[in-house]
Amino acid sequence: MIGSPLEAERTIMDSSERDDKMKIRLSARLENLEKLIDFSLSCLKSAGIKKETASGIHLAVDEACTNTIKYAYSDGATGDIELSCVLDHRLATVIIRDWGPPFNPLDMPPPDLSLDIDARPIGGLGIYLMKKFSDRLEYRREDGSNILTIIKNLD
Repeated sequence: MIGSPLEAERTIMDSSERDDKMKIRLSARLENLEKLIDFSLSCLKSAGIKKETASGIHLAVDEACTNTIKYAYSDGATGDIELSCVLDHRLATVIIRDWGPPFNPLDMPPPDLSLDIDARPIGGLGIYLMKKFSDRLEYRREDGSNILTIIKNLD
């Protein structure tokens, strides 16, 4: 858990794993969504990623963070969301982590896009968009946390 408000807004730089790794951890609340999205955009900009590629990754990250904030901690529970960006010469990788109950978004069935919009059930379109705007999505449960990885090939 995060201690002070200053800790909650810190950005940690760590270059030990790949060329560039940046991380932010905040309380999983809607008022922090913009900070998370701004952080991911600044990571992408710093890597010089093309605008159209960055826009797709941005949409996938926005959707994943929104879902995490809305659903990872239910019944009034509070917790954190952590977003890491790992950038190298060929890949942009964004890792979203929460400590809520196990949930693998990749197990969700794809939406039926052939249905009229009024006939479609609510939900599922966000995960579809995350898949569409990334080259690969991965999920794992580790140390009591959900870890969703969004990978985009930059070649």
